[in-house]
Amino acid sequence: MAGRTFRTRLSLRVAIWLAAALWGAVLTGLVLAPGAERRTVLSATAFVAFFGAFGFVHARTWIAVTAEGVVAATPFRIVAVAFAEIERLVVQDGPTGRLYAVRTPRGPIRFTSLLAHHRELCQLIVDRAGLAPG
Repeated sequence: MAGRTFRTRLSLRVAIWLAAALWGAVLTGLVLAPGAERRTVLSATAFVAFFGAFGFVHARTWIAVTAEGVVAATPFRIVAVAFAEIERLVVQDGPTGRLYAVRTPRGPIRFTSLLAHHRELCQLIVDRAGLAPG
C-alpha cells in the first residue's frame, strides 16, 4: 500500500490564513493611522495572533497511513504507531462534528471531521488494524 497523508481541509486552512492576512492589514492600517487607540491596536494584534496560531496548528497537523502503520503529527509532536499496536478506535459525534480517538501504547491519536477524508482515514485504520469502531 502506498502511503496516504490526511490534512485539515484546504478550505479551512485557506480561510484561516486569509483571516490572518485581513487582520494583519487592519493592524497595519491602525498602526499607521494617527490617533488610533491603544486598545484597538491591541485588539487587532490579538486577532492576528489568534488566526496565526490556528493557521500554524492546522498547517502542522497531519496523519499519514503507511504500509507499516500510522504517523500522526501535531505542531509539537510526531508519533509513529504500527497497526499491531493500535488497541482501540472510538468514534463520537459531538456538537462540533465527529471526533476520533485511536488508543495506542504511545498515547492517543486524535483527529476530527476537520480532516479532509476523515471517514476514509477511519476506515483505513479499522481495516489495517483489524478493529471495529466502538
